[in-house]
Amino acid sequence: MTVAVSGLVNQGEIASAVRKVERNFSLQVVRIRHSYGDDGTGAPAVYFRILVSDEVAHQPQLREVSRRLAIDLMNEARTDENGLRAYFDFRSVSEQQELQDPAWN
Repeated sequence: MTVAVSGLVNQGEIASAVRKVERNFSLQVVRIRHSYGDDGTGAPAVYFRILVSDEVAHQPQLREVSRRLAIDLMNEARTDENGLRAYFDFRSVSEQQELQDPAWN
């Protein structure tokens, strides 16, 4: 896939921001991966894939954790300032073990 946003954003800064959020949420998050592309409207986008621990995935506060994660990722990566629409997918460790999706590794 050709990624048009590569020349428009500092991908190193975004990767550094992702690592920072990953560290800040280390008790809840196993890892965060991201990729770039265009969304359904053709706008530049960043897609975050967030792998959470099974414990967090089955807790009532998952919604709050995912909300805080999304906000922190957008703020640290400055998605709005970089002209990127941010999209988030969450998956538990056990789901990933079952699906074995390489994009999540």
